[in-house]
Amino acid sequence: MKKLSFFVCAMCMALVSCGAPGPAQVESVVAYTRVGDINNVMIDAIEITVSNPRSIRGLKAEDFDLVNNIPDGFVDPATGQAPVPYQNDGIVVTRSKNTLRIEANSFNYRGRRGQNRETLGWELICKADANLNVTTENVTDTRLAVLDDCVKGSFTYAGITREYILHLPKDAEGNVKKNVPLLVWQIGGGEYNRDLMTAAMANRCIVSLPDADVECATLMFAIANPNYSYSASLDPERIKLVDRNNALQMAFIDTLIADGIVDGQKLFCAGASSGGGCTMRFMMQFPDRFKAAIPCCAMDPIVPIHKAEQKYDGQFEDDLVKAFQAEVYKWNGEDMALAPIDTEAFCRLPMFFVHADSDTTCKVISSHVYYGARKRLGAQDDKIQIFDDAYMQKFGIPKMISHFSWVPLLNDYSEGTAMDWLVKQM
Repeated sequence: MKKLSFFVCAMCMALVSCGAPGPAQVESVVAYTRVGDINNVMIDAIEITVSNPRSIRGLKAEDFDLVNNIPDGFVDPATGQAPVPYQNDGIVVTRSKNTLRIEANSFNYRGRRGQNRETLGWELICKADANLNVTTENVTDTRLAVLDDCVKGSFTYAGITREYILHLPKDAEGNVKKNVPLLVWQIGGGEYNRDLMTAAMANRCIVSLPDADVECATLMFAIANPNYSYSASLDPERIKLVDRNNALQMAFIDTLIADGIVDGQKLFCAGASSGGGCTMRFMMQFPDRFKAAIPCCAMDPIVPIHKAEQKYDGQFEDDLVKAFQAEVYKWNGEDMALAPIDTEAFCRLPMFFVHADSDTTCKVISSHVYYGARKRLGAQDDKIQIFDDAYMQKFGIPKMISHFSWVPLLNDYSEGTAMDWLVKQM
């Protein structure tokens, strides 16, 4: 009888050891994220590490579901209505030892808004084991693609200090590549006086080229201007500060060239809104240093255009023709002083103007008159692309906020676009 009892007990232990494992004991949850289009953080994947590897064996995509997982953008490109959760989450599950990786269609870290504008957080649901359910509260660490690997620091020149973030392409061994092209991005007024990472994550200015696998360094400075506002060109002190910031950026770029990090013959500049206007002034200050520029939905720090009345047809263009032959501020070693513009070099520098036709924040006339004035002064290689409402909606931007033309700019590399044009010059 004792032998039989021992045999039965041994069998039970064997069955337990070979049977289904107990619930997972989660040790960590890591969210792999990236910068979205409209000041969003998007989640691409979630990794769940558990203490018992057997507890996650055999789990498949069908065992998981995502709720409140909406794509990027203000509206659904197909309907023009508020984004709704994916019908197909695109879940792919892989396992490495005691870590489970769940990849899915990128979704907004913030979740989505409900009918009463309340925030509905996203949730990853595991039908096989509720211990593997994940919400934002369970995330123990977040990895941010590209920006986590950027160089961050500060630089002093022309009597001011500014913080910067710099992406540098690397080889397969992780070594920084030398003598690569450089794109410097001019931030918009909404990012002025904000901390470095807030400004860097406001849009895809730093990550656009790396995400497109283009070997180009990308640079952005956090500018501590007050928003220079409409008709700022009438305020010499504000314009002097814009030019001072640009002088600082050029000096920093010179250090990158001297160190062999970037190619001084392949410097590019782009910016949107207030940054589009700053791009124009930057090129007026240093037209012989850059290879090409993209002013996007540019404001008017050169002559009054927005909130200003055009007294006769063509006045804005006439005013710009004069301004492009006048003076800008440059650092003389002691202060910012007025110096003549090299108009010939300025017009030889190719520019690609982009703007949304329905933009009410920075009217499309600004890009038209910038383009027209430069053409009158001899510019032969400029291009201009005006986005209609249907094109903007393809990128989740509705007509009411069509000022956001930097969203399609930084996403579209198809033939004939501004980014395609830029890359072909690198």
